Amino acid sequence: MKNKDDLLNPYYIRDFLPLESRLLVPVIQVFDSVDSTNNILMEKNCIYPSGHSCFAEKQTNARGVAGNSWKNVLKNICFSVAWNFKEKPLHLHMLNFLVAIKLIKSLERIGYSRIQAKWPNDIVYKGSKLGGILIDVKYKKDSQIYIVLGVGLNLELSSEDKKNIDQKVSDLQSVDSKIKLDRNEYAAALLEATIECLTEFEKYDFEKLSDEWNLIDYNFNRVKTIKVSNSKIIEVQIKGINPEGRFCCIHDNKINHYNFNEVEIIKDEILRN
Repeated sequence: MKNKDDLLNPYYIRDFLPLESRLLVPVIQVFDSVDSTNNILMEKNCIYPSGHSCFAEKQTNARGVAGNSWKNVLKNICFSVAWNFKEKPLHLHMLNFLVAIKLIKSLERIGYSRIQAKWPNDIVYKGSKLGGILIDVKYKKDSQIYIVLGVGLNLELSSEDKKNIDQKVSDLQSVDSKIKLDRNEYAAALLEATIECLTEFEKYDFEKLSDEWNLIDYNFNRVKTIKVSNSKIIEVQIKGINPEGRFCCIHDNKINHYNFNEVEIIKDEILRN
């Protein structure tokens, strides 16, 4: 299978998926340009079936957490997947952590190493942002929950990209320049990981999930300055998450736990000896 122009192709992506994943992905769309793949799947009263996947070569108004923007770069993979839950899963906010775990394991199977995650939704390499996760939720009738899970990952950044992005960023080329795959193969691997996450989440062992997150948490045991509930600013030592998905940290020799939406990390890390 040759893809000389390296463009995403729904048929190639499907061919790279294992059979189990193909059966769970009814449709793969690839757009040349959209405002946001998440927005596409949140339209039309959220009627898309579970596994409906939407990729784009370019996003003109891609979103991150808290309204932050996601920048287009020289070469990346950006996609979203729709999913329907019959009722709200326990600890729904922990879906964010599980997809990060699954994506990193997928990249490790390809051959990459030393890729980690940052609270709450970043994939990083040596502390620099490699990718991100965005989850949109729609509450429907009869307690049903409609999820759109978006993923963006940098394959290759240009020098201009690095100048235009106002944070430390990285790409898979920097992680290991020897690994060369077709973009459709990367797309399939990331989609497979996302589908695996969504199918397993409701019955996942949350104690296991917290342990897995804490192993890949770039900030684990680091000293950070955090803002709590948009006001209180304190310096803490980060201790990952607990089985309820609460942010754990040590302050004044006491362990503190905060809900997902209560904490913002606002200062670069300092290693504690």
